[in-house]
Amino acid sequence: MSEIDSIAAIATAPGRGGIAVIRVSGDKALLSAQTLCHFTPKPRQVYFKKFYDNNEVIDEGVVIYYQAPHSYTGEDVIEFQGHGGNITPQRVLSAVLKIKGIRQAQAGEFTKRAFLNGKMDLTRAEAVEDLISSGTDSAAKAAMASLDGIFAKTVFELNERLTNFRVRIEACLDFPEEHEDFFDSGTADAELNDILQLTQDSIVKANQGIKLQEGARIVLTGEPNAGKSSLLNTLAGIDKAIVTNIPGTTRDILTANIEIAGVIVTITDTAGIRDNPSDEIEAIGIQKAINEVKKADLILLLVDNSKEPQYCLETLNKILDITDNKENIIIVKTKKDLEPNPKTQELLNSPNFAKYKQTSCSVKQKDGHLELIKEVKQALDIIEVEGVFSARRRHKDALNLAYQALQRAISMLQIGDLVLCAREITICQNHLGEITGKITSDDILGKIFATFCIGK
Repeated sequence: MSEIDSIAAIATAPGRGGIAVIRVSGDKALLSAQTLCHFTPKPRQVYFKKFYDNNEVIDEGVVIYYQAPHSYTGEDVIEFQGHGGNITPQRVLSAVLKIKGIRQAQAGEFTKRAFLNGKMDLTRAEAVEDLISSGTDSAAKAAMASLDGIFAKTVFELNERLTNFRVRIEACLDFPEEHEDFFDSGTADAELNDILQLTQDSIVKANQGIKLQEGARIVLTGEPNAGKSSLLNTLAGIDKAIVTNIPGTTRDILTANIEIAGVIVTITDTAGIRDNPSDEIEAIGIQKAINEVKKADLILLLVDNSKEPQYCLETLNKILDITDNKENIIIVKTKKDLEPNPKTQELLNSPNFAKYKQTSCSVKQKDGHLELIKEVKQALDIIEVEGVFSARRRHKDALNLAYQALQRAISMLQIGDLVLCAREITICQNHLGEITGKITSDDILGKIFATFCIGK
């Protein structure tokens, strides 16, 4: 396979549907229209034609020719817009792939070519996939913001300001007698701190963008019959879990998705974790619960506020043994509508439990879970920020490294070492370049575009 090959793929989702789009990009795109439709289309005109495989009519529909460079990929592009379904689009694609020099597109290859041909930077390219996979309205808006260039504009502004700063540093190194006004007056310090703050603001927005796209995972755990299934049902708004007074009712993990401030939060109800399961089935459920706890962004340890504790401390110790995220634990006192048990209160006030955030809830009281939602939102650091754009963890990592380089640059500036200050600013700009794709590698591009659907 080569990037100079022409590529083709079905660009619409598989299955029954009114329309299917087969997209062809590359120097053989126009040939595909000539071969299947027996004519040469003019750019940006719409034609209704029959599609042929040799002399057999296999479909009919719309043909559009986008001439390079005025296309999505920057190459010649032909779109065959025919009937949907499982068979007909495949027949049209097969006819296209019979043409010498046209091959099946890989996942994300159309968008990758758009990036390589300078039609979009890497943040916009990734936003295409984020927009397609958005799970909430807020996530779609954030992805659209990145697609419109909000993220790239922020990175460009940072880079421009750093470049201007570096120019002045280089000038001061070449003409040291003229640097006093800029560097000795504190102007340089203030300017770098200003850029540092802008970088910090970008990190906050990127962090929220990541949450909008990735969501968060919450695990409900606790001793058997602590109210985990009842809470899951309340949060989900439907009866997903069987609720009884018999300990150990939940034998398998159950999940529900809820939306908190635009973020999809997956809540998992697990079997109560204890050392002595009642049977082999419960033992399997406990092992599954342990696996879920390891993956959780937030662990809610439920404690029945009305009953004497049995396995609470044991459960907490088990959680601490199996999770690396020991800070993100909230103790949830369930059944707050009932009289609290003195021994339970004593346990919750003990050093083992008192160091964790504690909140109360009741599934019997109206809005008895709202306080819990508020604490969850805070623990997951879900905040409403103006100008949020979609982002990925690699963006946040690059921004953090840029931020650290800026901090070192400020330190070098304060001790008067302009050479090392300029060096740290260069490092900072290199990390920013990784975000937009100005500085990247084939390995990184391969990982990014492998997540795309074929045909995009």
